[in-house]
Amino acid sequence: MAEQTSLVAQQVRLMHWAEQIRECQNRPEGMDVSTWCEQNNITKANYYYRLKRVRQMCLDQLPEAEKPAFVELSRLKAERTATVPEVPVMCIKNGHGLSADIFSSVSPQLLRCLVEAFSHVE
Repeated sequence: MAEQTSLVAQQVRLMHWAEQIRECQNRPEGMDVSTWCEQNNITKANYYYRLKRVRQMCLDQLPEAEKPAFVELSRLKAERTATVPEVPVMCIKNGHGLSADIFSSVSPQLLRCLVEAFSHVE
């Protein structure tokens, strides 16, 4: 029972952190992460720790066959809106040299098309 309670507490904490990440990513244009963190009483290091944990939680929920490979890529130019920072939230690649930066503003339809395209390249 204590293990289940601990697991629930961890999930609630991660969901709270995910909401904080969303709020930071939607901060006003021109505001940097440091300023947002200061205004929200969180250290910058703690913000990035939470970001890493939330991303890992999302990856852990994917079936093994669907997990993308992460690699560091040179920055690609992408359209952005005033509320979305130009920082990719995910980088995917396949075994044939194709790669893509995925931004938080990507539509579900485009993401689905990218996944399909990456899975059909030989």
